[in-house]
Amino acid sequence: MATTFPNFETPWSEFAGEGQNYDLYRPSYPSEVAKVIMDHAIHHRLGGDIVDVGSGTGLFTRALAAEAQGRRSIIGVEPNTDMIRVAVKSTPRELNIRFRISPAERLPFPVRCLSAVAAATAAHRFDRSAFHNEVARILLPGGLLALVHNRHRYLDSPALSEYHDFVEQCIPEYHRGTFTTAAGTYSTIDFYGELDTDLRFEDVKVRHWNWDFDTSLLHFLALSFSSSLIQRSAVAIGEQAVVKQLTDIFERHSQNGLLRQPHVTEVTLATRQ
Repeated sequence: MATTFPNFETPWSEFAGEGQNYDLYRPSYPSEVAKVIMDHAIHHRLGGDIVDVGSGTGLFTRALAAEAQGRRSIIGVEPNTDMIRVAVKSTPRELNIRFRISPAERLPFPVRCLSAVAAATAAHRFDRSAFHNEVARILLPGGLLALVHNRHRYLDSPALSEYHDFVEQCIPEYHRGTFTTAAGTYSTIDFYGELDTDLRFEDVKVRHWNWDFDTSLLHFLALSFSSSLIQRSAVAIGEQAVVKQLTDIFERHSQNGLLRQPHVTEVTLATRQ
């Protein structure tokens, strides 16, 4: 039976106070992902704005703006005020990004006005039926939906495999490969299947980008604690025990003071009919 975590009041409240660490230590996204979205808008001559839903501290929003180079306006939409505050502070004025506070299920845009809607490492926490209804409402015909997720390639890393072994011990309901849901449970999610069976969308496909990055011990710990998995592990066994286990993993697998973390960015794309 799925277990909920009542100490977290909303799908986003566990990130309250974590905005600064999230912005400093979370990796961004391959620039090729933003290029795919921008190229689609240009190729289909779509003149509407591009919106990043669940934009957090603006990591992917800034990637979109850098790729847009002023050719399209970029808007970040985020329900967590701490994340929005950090996003505004961290975003250079020249990128000309606007941020709005709103949930994914009630987007503050009129009908058929946007070139593209993206959600980066966020859609697993949405009520996706309501979100897809909103996306279908606000996208221009031919507009693009892009669901973007950064994930560990734990099969390519003994360190990350041990990391997920540890989390599975702390949180028995969690299994690697599952996502945190809006209800606080864990589930596999078929983003492709959900959109492929929705007659409002077409040309549904999934693309992948593999990439690696290195972390120091302090970076590894801060990055880990920006994750709900590690926050919940600390609730289960205590913060000191989690820090010790993560430090042990780092020390066993790091080289020259750095731990390499293989990642994959998986993007589910769908076009509004």
